[in-house]
Amino acid sequence: MPKSAYIFILILLVLAVGLFYNPPQRETDGKVILHYWTGWTGEELETQKRIVERFNRTHPNIEVKILSIAGSYQKVRIAFAGGSTPDVCSAIWADEYAGYAIRGVLTPLDDFMKETGYDPDNIVPGVRRMLTFRGKMYGLVATTNAHFIAYNKKIFRECGLDPDDPPDTIPELDLAAEKTTLYDEKGNFTRYGLRPTGLIWWAYVFGGQWYDEKTGRITANHPKNVEALRWMMSYAEKYDITKMETFEQTFGNRSTVSGPFFVGKMSMWPAGEWARTHIRRYAPDLEWGWFPAPAPPGGRKNACTVGGSVFVIPAACKHKREAWEFLQYICGHDAVKEFCLDISNMPPLKSVAAEPEFADDPLYSFAMTLAGGENAFGPPPIPIWPRYQAEIHRAEDYALHGHRDPKVLLDDVTVRMQKELDKTLKEFDD
Repeated sequence: MPKSAYIFILILLVLAVGLFYNPPQRETDGKVILHYWTGWTGEELETQKRIVERFNRTHPNIEVKILSIAGSYQKVRIAFAGGSTPDVCSAIWADEYAGYAIRGVLTPLDDFMKETGYDPDNIVPGVRRMLTFRGKMYGLVATTNAHFIAYNKKIFRECGLDPDDPPDTIPELDLAAEKTTLYDEKGNFTRYGLRPTGLIWWAYVFGGQWYDEKTGRITANHPKNVEALRWMMSYAEKYDITKMETFEQTFGNRSTVSGPFFVGKMSMWPAGEWARTHIRRYAPDLEWGWFPAPAPPGGRKNACTVGGSVFVIPAACKHKREAWEFLQYICGHDAVKEFCLDISNMPPLKSVAAEPEFADDPLYSFAMTLAGGENAFGPPPIPIWPRYQAEIHRAEDYALHGHRDPKVLLDDVTVRMQKELDKTLKEFDD
């Protein structure tokens, strides 16, 4: 490489460090300054700011400066790659968590937990598994979600279905989808019952898995994964996925008054507890209910996926003890309760879930059964999950749109992602 090229690259690196570097700061009175990056905006950000301000008032030795980097997540990746990170960051997606952990750029929290009496068993099982990588925890969370199916009770009643007895099996779900689907005189949709998407979730429902921690093997072609994709494919064929997608072009934004579930263009909506906020805002008179994804024989009842933003202390942080003091505060009981109630999310802490505001609320109580259960699954603890996830989505698309054999597609994903995983682990473990 020409000398001029090396000089150019050096200049770029210097500029990058200057752009993203947050030098450790300590005021003359001894107060430690912590830089905190978050990915939240809007009402969520305002709640975060309120919690940060309260922390600053009650911790005179520390001042936290919060910065929203929503829409600039590449900045996080560049900062971690260069070692010029904030002191605390909640803009790490659960999908990328293992990738950061294996690179050694996150601070293990286990020793801090022991020293301060933080009880990791208070974290609901699915979330705790998500946060554990190679036996250590590198992050905490302040919220979680539960996936389930919302349904329009009025439509169920009009179609001869019991609005108080939603589907409990796959055949019952298929029948409800068929009965609540409507066409116009030209055979085009005016309403469909259900369009199952998201193979990752449905594979867990059917009893499958994506990675075997005991063997370290990719399991994309698990028989139950294949079964789930074949079932999803049956909907694409029966209802003609091209017509379904043409109909979806008439949908309004799901977060507006014209959202398809709010105006009756779909009778069943794969959603989460957050759906209630939108329904109260945009369709307050809607008569609706909810039920877990029905499992086939050999499947899992109450299966759902969990994920979201993970709070971490970067390894490059110069004030780790102060950062931990803030981290356990913002992911602690009081802050989690306030944040989850404000944004209508599920708490990841058992102690908060037991509070009357959650335990006595029918929807929260139901959602907590899912998110807090043994059949709640976070992203597999492998550093290639973002790439692997994209390949799963690609296989789903080829099956639904290209009529490709699900077994062949998932066999191919298994082989390629195992090679990718082996290569990646070798790079970091050698």
